[in-house]
Amino acid sequence: MKDVSADVVVVGAGPTGSAVAWRLAKAGQSVVCIERGDWFPYDQIKREAPDWELRRGSVLSSNPNVRRGPFDVPVDDRLSPIKPMVGHAVGGSSIFWSAHVPRFRPEDFRTASVDGVGADWPISYDDLAPYYELNERRVGTAFAVGDPSAPPHGDHGLTLPTIGAHGRRIARAFDSLGWHWWPVDLVVGQAADEPQTSHCDHIGPCDLGCPSRIRSGADRAYMSDAIADGARLMTRTRVVRLVHDETDRVTAAICATDEGMVRVRGKTFVLAANGMGTPRLLLLSRSERYPQGLANRSGLVGRNLMLHPYARIDGLFDARTGAWAAGEKAGLVSFEFFATRPENGTVRGVKLQLTGGPPPVALARGATVGQPLPWGAGHHAAFEARFDCLCGFTVCAEDLADENNRIALSDTIVDCDGLPAAQMIYSISDNSRRLLDFGMARAEEVLRGAGAIEIFPTPLRTETGFHLMGTARMGDDPRRSVVDQWGRCHDVPNLVIADASVFVTSSSINPTATAQALALRAADQIVAQGG
Repeated sequence: MKDVSADVVVVGAGPTGSAVAWRLAKAGQSVVCIERGDWFPYDQIKREAPDWELRRGSVLSSNPNVRRGPFDVPVDDRLSPIKPMVGHAVGGSSIFWSAHVPRFRPEDFRTASVDGVGADWPISYDDLAPYYELNERRVGTAFAVGDPSAPPHGDHGLTLPTIGAHGRRIARAFDSLGWHWWPVDLVVGQAADEPQTSHCDHIGPCDLGCPSRIRSGADRAYMSDAIADGARLMTRTRVVRLVHDETDRVTAAICATDEGMVRVRGKTFVLAANGMGTPRLLLLSRSERYPQGLANRSGLVGRNLMLHPYARIDGLFDARTGAWAAGEKAGLVSFEFFATRPENGTVRGVKLQLTGGPPPVALARGATVGQPLPWGAGHHAAFEARFDCLCGFTVCAEDLADENNRIALSDTIVDCDGLPAAQMIYSISDNSRRLLDFGMARAEEVLRGAGAIEIFPTPLRTETGFHLMGTARMGDDPRRSVVDQWGRCHDVPNLVIADASVFVTSSSINPTATAQALALRAADQIVAQGG
């Protein structure tokens, strides 16, 4: 077996693993980062090709069970109405994302104190604030200063693209209702040799392969510089288990490659394989000392899986909305219903986020409205009457932690190495369902106020499992948590978890910025403690 060694071994080169590798390498640590995928071939996306939409829904899908690429891990999702959406490549899911990076709000870290639900984090918003800013500067975040729903960000935001004609229309409707709205916090990336958005011709939505999105990915924002600072990246390398000694310290990551097995030794190990990959690896690493899985004396590894259940509601307008006009769009969100409203019979809340209507092929095939456009002589007239005349909202509900919602090991599906795949076991709570219904009703008010003549609801979107949180939660009590406030496992002192697995609550806000802030903070603690 080939041997590799470093001071710190990082498992996963996604948004958090790349950030950890960069921060540690910058501090002079010897770092090896292990990634089962490879650098993403952006030059093969070909967004301008006629079959772009069809490939985006198949070989370029965010769902690994649909994508089925050479580096993907299958997921047993039979017991979950929400399907997994993860990337397996350098940059991870930041390759596929829409690059929205809002910060959690202060109350998200103390829901037990504020609302008597869930648990308080062992850290506060203030602990993460400097790392939020570090991450925003690093990835190149654009935002509008002054959002009344959030603490001040500072003045380091880059220029934000327009919210577009459809955004202005919807904003006026929010204003007439007296409800909050604000442009999204958006990663536009930074490139010294390219003016921001100078080459945006809107050949497709702000999505996979967009030049600005390429710059926003963790592969460019973090990993490239980590390597320049001395980090070693091992691609096409699959960690099959972690091994430990009699003092409960991890001694090596045992890896499989197409050329044979590799043992990667280190003083400190960092797991950054997302809220599904991290608990799966811990469960696969069970031993005599840890029969339920490594670092799992609490029994909580894989438990408390939180997703973000999504509904959608769209409105048809009698004229073009402008969502598909040329140029990058920032979009807008509303946090009017973000907090608990006891009169609704729910706890916590929802985020409403404006999105454009379906792209051309999806529209022709019946997306949103539920009926394909007629084929034949009337097709083009029907298409003209609908295209860019639709826009709507995603309704994102805050998910509450429930130990029955979990990541386990499948007893029927294996990966390319013959190891059990992750199994998602998840059901939507009554509270989440009521929140979605409430949010849909509020979104309909906005759309009708903006002039929508017909409404099309989607009570639950299934292809939305892109926020996997809580499966190795942090806390002060080792009996009720997996890691401490720094991400160090209570049971395994040289094992750190640096991804959204450690979340205690989910908010209704995109988690990536918070996960990256936690990862950068954890990296600094590793340096401060000498490993």
